[in-house]
Amino acid sequence: MRNVITIASIVFVLAAPSLQAAEMFDGLWAKTQKECRNKEGPDSRTFIGLGNVIGGKPAPLFDQYENHCRIERRTPVGDGVTLTVTCFEFWEYYRKGIEGQKATIKLSPGLNGTLEINGDPYLRCQTKRGRINH
Repeated sequence: MRNVITIASIVFVLAAPSLQAAEMFDGLWAKTQKECRNKEGPDSRTFIGLGNVIGGKPAPLFDQYENHCRIERRTPVGDGVTLTVTCFEFWEYYRKGIEGQKATIKLSPGLNGTLEINGDPYLRCQTKRGRINH
């Protein structure tokens, strides 16, 4: 019994950075507060849902205007993570899994609570009540 507890503890400790990354990076981000308030149209608004679930199954998502990406792998890099994704221009293509393009996306913590997405700083979008959830 002692070995089971030890192994479970090791697995939890090894998984902890992934859980912390999900909390750190999940949410709605944009390059400016004005873009955070925008509801339609092309802009930098980016939704990251590492813990996203669709139909009861894990479906990690990286979503930008006309760029809906299924996260296939997360690789820790320093205090950030590199995402291996397949991106689709339309939600219909995403759902059907057709006409996808492979890509990699690097997420890392930036200055003053910002997030760097492929080296560009993004602000977490906020509402009067707190964080916006996509």
